[in-house]
Amino acid sequence: MKKDNHAIKLLVTNVALAAQDIFKNRCIAIYLMGSLARGGFSEVASDIDIGIILASPLQEDDKFNIDKIRSIARNKNPAIKNNVSIFWGSVDSINGIIDAGRYPPFDRLDLIDHALLLTGTDIRSELIKPTQKELEISGAEFALNSLGHKERIEEFFDCARITQKGTVYVTKTILFPARFIYLERTGEIAGNEASCQYYADHFNGKDAELVRYGYQWRLHSLPEDSDLVTEQLNKGLIKLYHNFITIYIERMRLYGERSLTTQLIQWRENIRPSLTMPQNTLYPLR
Repeated sequence: MKKDNHAIKLLVTNVALAAQDIFKNRCIAIYLMGSLARGGFSEVASDIDIGIILASPLQEDDKFNIDKIRSIARNKNPAIKNNVSIFWGSVDSINGIIDAGRYPPFDRLDLIDHALLLTGTDIRSELIKPTQKELEISGAEFALNSLGHKERIEEFFDCARITQKGTVYVTKTILFPARFIYLERTGEIAGNEASCQYYADHFNGKDAELVRYGYQWRLHSLPEDSDLVTEQLNKGLIKLYHNFITIYIERMRLYGERSLTTQLIQWRENIRPSLTMPQNTLYPLR
């Protein structure tokens, strides 16, 4: 584990013990994933990512039990405020042979390339890596669903609303586009440090400055002066998203993904007026 925090280690241990107790011999392996495994974990803003591999066939109550495991670990470690994200599935579900479990392409690649085995038998040699096309299409879908909906678009007209939602919300809003661009340009998934450095090295202006701020806020929390945060968002957020969306429009066109291309173009048009136009001119993406 790339973090010497006893409380976090205890929470991870509690997840592993609960999984073994509930799933018993169906629990093939448990992995530490994300920034706790590859480095760059922020006690202020990072998720605690854990992967569980179950024997086939998956069962109807598996998701219920995963939620139960998360609740057990949460209740035993109330001081830990980080989001606990548990990825789960069988070898067949991870490889796409059956549609079940929870291992999106990004997290599947993270499992294969960076995860640390906590207990059980390492099965990663049996897993199929997602292609860059699969990763980019998944990234576009995630961005549209999580960052491109009506409420998110409206926030571009009033960045103070973003600031008010705190460090995790602000920094994810800033850093997700930088990570998606890093993937498209390099074909690799990296943590926030490498992605932010790449953006700062290859883009100039207030958007690059915002990305640098975002990375520091992720490490150290937002400053007490909320006006500073809102000011930086107002200066750089539109350009950051314009760059990201434009890059992914071209990629989706290349892949023949007409629906995603159209939705991305509409998203770009919906945020572009926010440079000069009042909020009541906005129309929602979907």
